[in-house]
Formats: sequence, structure tokens, C-alpha cells
Amino acid sequence: MVTKKIAQTLKEQRVLIFNSSKPEIAPLLAQMGIDEAHLKSGEELYNKVIALSDQQKKEDQEASLAFDNSFEAKSNCVIRCDHNRSIIKMASRKNPDLQQRIKMFIPKERNIEEWINQTLNFYNLVLNEASFLASISKFGITTESLTTDKNDLEALKTLRNEALAETGQSQEATRLRNVKMDDLEDY
Repeated sequence: MVTKKIAQTLKEQRVLIFNSSKPEIAPLLAQMGIDEAHLKSGEELYNKVIALSDQQKKEDQEASLAFDNSFEAKSNCVIRCDHNRSIIKMASRKNPDLQQRIKMFIPKERNIEEWINQTLNFYNLVLNEASFLASISKFGITTESLTTDKNDLEALKTLRNEALAETGQSQEATRLRNVKMDDLEDY
């Protein structure tokens, strides 16, 4: 549903439902078979839609925040990983066998989950090259720094999963709100 349509529908339904309970209107509706119980059920339905709408907005905001957090973490990881990769590439340029073992020239994945896995694999391969790792420690790339970067990549993976879960919750909240909106419109 379009937000404007939702807001307009809620406004129209609020006016219809709550005005129908007024003493000058309720007796006229009672003559048509619309009793107080029916009007109360409309109020309850309207209040349920409002609550679901508020919940949907909250879930949407949480999903947005979760993605913002994951994008910020990704940005930080990409900067460090690109920096490390450049230094490793430069330091290994005279050793094509090493470059082959650490898969230096595999194209970067575009999908974030695949990129994370590819980068974790790259770090693991570099960490297995103890003598090379010792030779590049002067550039600030150490077992500790690569392990920290790997942990940050794992944290990024967790943030991505949380963001996707929040998106699912937002979608479910939207679906529930829309079902009740349809019920309200039918009312």
C-alpha cells in the first residue's frame, strides 16, 4: 500500500468509526442494524491497525539502522582489505608461485557475502605463509592485524545477517498491517 493511501484511509476510517458513536448519529445507524457492539468492533479494529502501523514503522527503522551499521562496517573492512591486498601484491610481485598460492589475482566478488568469504579465504592463505608474513611485518601486516581484520569480517557477516533479519521482520510487520488495513476497509 502507498503511505499516502494508508494515511488517507486511516483518516477516513477514524472519522467514520468515531463519529458513528456520537449520540446524534448512533440512533440512526441502529435503525439500519448497526449496533453499539459493531461500532466497538470497528474502534478495536482501527486501534489494532494503528498499533500495527506503529510496529511496522519501528521495524522499518530498525532495518534501516541495521543496514546503515553494516554499510559502515563494510566500508571500514573494504578500506583495510584493499590496503592490505595492495601491500601484499607489491611485496609478492617477484614471487609468482606465492601469488598463485594466495590467489592474489582472483577477481573480487561483487556480492557482499561472497566478497567476505573470498577475503577471509585470502587472509587464511596469507596467514599460512609464515615466512612471507614475517617479511611483510615491516609494512604493518602481521598475524595479529590480519586476525583482527578477519574478526572484523566475521562481525560484518553477523551485521549483514542481522540487517537481513530486520528486513524480514519489517516485511512481516508490513504484511500484518496491510491485512488489518484490508479488514478495516471492509468494515
